[in-house]
Amino acid sequence: MEMTKEQLQLKVDELTQSLDSFNKNTEMLKQDLKDAEHKLSVINRPKITKKFLNELSDAIEEAISNLDFTDSNAYDYDFEIDYDNRLTLSHIEYNGVHEIGDEIFCRVEDMFNVIPDENEN
Repeated sequence: MEMTKEQLQLKVDELTQSLDSFNKNTEMLKQDLKDAEHKLSVINRPKITKKFLNELSDAIEEAISNLDFTDSNAYDYDFEIDYDNRLTLSHIEYNGVHEIGDEIFCRVEDMFNVIPDENEN
């Protein structure tokens, strides 16, 4: 049995509508999956209060402010002479990143009562 032009158009319209509905459901499922994956990734994170988070921020800021960024020995730098014989700084790199990390870690560690892990002797 052969379909008429109107029947075929109706079939195309129905299939298009079904496909659109399927695509909308797929997008909703993708978003639901993304939300569930995010919740799973944060479920075991330690919980802290906003007040403590502010104290942590203050400790980090204090650690950084106590560092000496003016010490020229903490930098690697290169000079060059440009086309009009001016001496310019062509490259500068700070080598004190490890010290910054240590200072921040020490300040943050002082805020906690650190206990040994269960598997630690």
